Amino acid sequence: MKLIDINISMMYDNADEVGAFLLAENPDIITLQEVLRGLEDSVVERCRSKENIEKLLGKNYPYNFFGPLQITDAFRKNGETFIDCGGNIEQGNEVITKFPIRSASNEFYYKKYAPALDRVQWKEEDHGRAVQIVEIDIKGKPLQVLNVHGIWTADKQGDERTIAECKYIIQAAKRKKLPTIIVGDFNLLPETESIQLMNKEFRNIINEYKITSTRPSFKDDTDEGSNVVDYIFVNDLIQVNDFKVIDINISDHSPLSLDFEIL
Repeated sequence: MKLIDINISMMYDNADEVGAFLLAENPDIITLQEVLRGLEDSVVERCRSKENIEKLLGKNYPYNFFGPLQITDAFRKNGETFIDCGGNIEQGNEVITKFPIRSASNEFYYKKYAPALDRVQWKEEDHGRAVQIVEIDIKGKPLQVLNVHGIWTADKQGDERTIAECKYIIQAAKRKKLPTIIVGDFNLLPETESIQLMNKEFRNIINEYKITSTRPSFKDDTDEGSNVVDYIFVNDLIQVNDFKVIDINISDHSPLSLDFEIL
């Protein structure tokens, strides 16, 4: 089986490119971060990545679960609007799959779902953060997938909040003894105390494959350098057959591709 993860970036108008890439890769499971869902008919296409990607994927992916983090009608900074969505939208994470979803939850470990009025303070304060916990039925076998978009810190070194975040994710993943994949944009560098906590409990596939960057090679005004901030962790009930980071210019994060089996 194949899982692909990517932070698609809410700052890009890229739903068509993301959808085309996913169709070409044909994964069984897709995990996304920074997805935008329109809540009103007036919302412009630019702010409907959820609907547009699902439409492109079509009937081969009939199952999905969206976990909203915040609601807004525009992206503003210092009172100035730089993306007007034309109506209310939600920003969050999504799991899309070819297989039925047995159960799903969106559990906040930092703040709560709330309106996003202005991004002037988000680097200092951040917004609500949650982990999606999705149990998928793979031809009668359960698979647990945790989809994460981690707390943002300026130097990607983390802090007491990200340590608490990773402890929460570890505890949540171990509630059930199931084949488990933890995936997403953690916003943390590999050497941080937070990621070291994850490493003690799960296999870090980024480390095992000696990945040095999960960023694409192109540069733009959102560039945060070449670093590792996206991860896949698995427990001992997952057999990893192959893993790669795909260098493609569709976001400010590179897609992660995991070829695996359930033991």
